[in-house]
Amino acid sequence: MCEPGIDFVPLTEAAQLLDTTEVRVVTMLENNELQGKMVANAWQVDRTSITPGDRPKSADIASPGGCGICGSGCGGGC
Repeated sequence: MCEPGIDFVPLTEAAQLLDTTEVRVVTMLENNELQGKMVANAWQVDRTSITPGDRPKSADIASPGGCGICGSGCGGGC
């Protein structure tokens, strides 16, 4: 399934390692921020491309006007 010497992890595990969602990991793969490949219609992420600096910031996933935590734009500093 994987090339010798290369350590791939399933999409779910990559999301857990990055403390983010599977959707965000797919976006990172599509933007070449992570390396991976499709195997039997499922993403496999190259573990060596996952580094602590890859963790998305709240601002990366917040909705426009949102605080980045709740995303509601409440302005309450939540």
